[in-house]
Amino acid sequence: MNANVIEFYKKVRMDQGLIGALSEGKTMEEFYTIAIDKAAEIGLTFQEDDVKEACEKWGELRMLATDDGELTEFELEIISAGGDGGSYNPPSGMTCYGGGV
Repeated sequence: MNANVIEFYKKVRMDQGLIGALSEGKTMEEFYTIAIDKAAEIGLTFQEDDVKEACEKWGELRMLATDDGELTEFELEIISAGGDGGSYNPPSGMTCYGGGV
């Protein structure tokens, strides 16, 4: 998994502003664009395919991004909304990949 995506997620999971910005995407393409743009604002670069992979492997991403395994409120919301802990459901209800999560 792209190291910059991991670093970006470390920031996202603790920043309500970034979470809010990402949730503004109404389509997956908008979600990817917002993620790439917000990452670039903080000096991180990655591509759309990197975001797709991170969404598909959200559980792995979450483990790589945390030192203690503790879930944030954001992560608890994802899981309580029906996420299986392995993939990511963007807050707006769109899915990260074809069958959804």
